[in-house]
Amino acid sequence: MKHQHRRSNILRSIITGICLLPAVSCAANMVIGTGDTTSYLVLESGNLGLRTYEIQYDSNSGPHDTKFLIDMAIAADTTLTATFFNYGTLADPNYFINAINGEAGSSSEPWTWWKQWVSGGSGYENPDYSFNSGEPTPGTWTSGYGISAPSRLIAAGSWDALVLSDGSVLPTVAPVPEPSSLLLASLAALGVFRRRRH
Repeated sequence: MKHQHRRSNILRSIITGICLLPAVSCAANMVIGTGDTTSYLVLESGNLGLRTYEIQYDSNSGPHDTKFLIDMAIAADTTLTATFFNYGTLADPNYFINAINGEAGSSSEPWTWWKQWVSGGSGYENPDYSFNSGEPTPGTWTSGYGISAPSRLIAAGSWDALVLSDGSVLPTVAPVPEPSSLLLASLAALGVFRRRRH
């Protein structure tokens, strides 16, 4: 009986640690805005370093995309600038990043560009490079398909990242699912463990 009680305490400690560790290791560098919803933006390159923004906004203020997150970051962070390509029209834009703080992709080999990665929300790139309007798996980086709606829509707890690379380099920050999801998963695991024990 003592052995089972000790094992249960160890399991609880592990689950608590798993829930708390990502939240601590992925804390945002800058908190921006106000509102009932939070999404995250990660910018990363050799010159820029790693910048993570926790962006709060009102979920009822309309659909938002990655460009919205970038614009919020630029408005709040005076050390950040960006230029964009618009492959759409003014009425129906289709934005892509040209440069961040003057740092653009290469115009000759080895090719580099601001590669987009997404987690949560909706809109991502399939392995065959086609558009998928579904939800990228929360907690995992997936290749993005563009920073404008409808190619990308953010949601509560979603993560968007832009990394200057050859397209194969993942962001060094892990996209942490919302704490409520982690808590529910932990409680479910504990319930299964307790049920097996009895």
